[in-house]
Amino acid sequence: MKVLEDSFAFKVGDLDCLVIRDTVSPMDLDLLFPSIKGKEMEGLLDKYHVPRGKVMDVMCLLIRIGQQIVLIDTGWGVNKQPGWGRLIPILRNNGIKPERINTVVISHGHPDHIGGNADAKGKPLFPEARYFMFKKEWDFWTSLPDLKQIEKWVQQEMHAYVRNNLIPLRERFTLVEEKTEFLPGIKFIWAPGHSPYHCILNISSGAEQLLYSSDLIHHPLQIARPECSVFGDFNPEQARRTRAKIISQSSKTNMLVFACHFPFPGLGRINKNGDLLTWQPINTNS
Repeated sequence: MKVLEDSFAFKVGDLDCLVIRDTVSPMDLDLLFPSIKGKEMEGLLDKYHVPRGKVMDVMCLLIRIGQQIVLIDTGWGVNKQPGWGRLIPILRNNGIKPERINTVVISHGHPDHIGGNADAKGKPLFPEARYFMFKKEWDFWTSLPDLKQIEKWVQQEMHAYVRNNLIPLRERFTLVEEKTEFLPGIKFIWAPGHSPYHCILNISSGAEQLLYSSDLIHHPLQIARPECSVFGDFNPEQARRTRAKIISQSSKTNMLVFACHFPFPGLGRINKNGDLLTWQPINTNS
């Protein structure tokens, strides 16, 4: 394992993987969990021994599969806030030019997962890459749906990102179905709720597996309390059911999980102690 301030190298079987810390923003738990306020949140963090984080990360994942260099999600992009969207500089610092990326995989259509697809004019930032996305998720977002349950300004921002970072790249996208192995050892698993056709990914090599949890979970509190929904969940009740199911399944398999908004580098396992499930980060010093 190799850990830097903004990237972290690890292996899954024969796969060389790299976590990339695209964006670091202040942690605002009142915004993240709008239905849990003040002392109630403090009590939950104490009860489940969840550390008080000061920042929230947006992380992407790079995987080498033979001659292919695969990037999963592309972060915010460079136009959001100063210091955000650091994906490409971090790739370059690791000796990877954008044109060497063969494949980009998009888990779902939210701005912080598609923002680095293109520049401000819709020009691809990974000019040699083909893109993969779950067909139903693509169809939903590119229809520019009316998201009545979301504040108007948020909907407008989401639509703007889709217009700039998805629709102009249509010819580069291959749209796939659930559980289709579209790359060696990589499959989409439909995990609805945060968006209607939000996906997580199962990544396997030999006997080892990695769950790319995308936006299934945003904060370690949700491991112990999966019913805690976050700002931006399209269907909170569906998101709760999906989260509880997959967290339970992951605890039984002891598989490695990558949670792209957890504290850097976002890698760990879900442990079960009686009826309590907890997040156990990996030891980055080993």
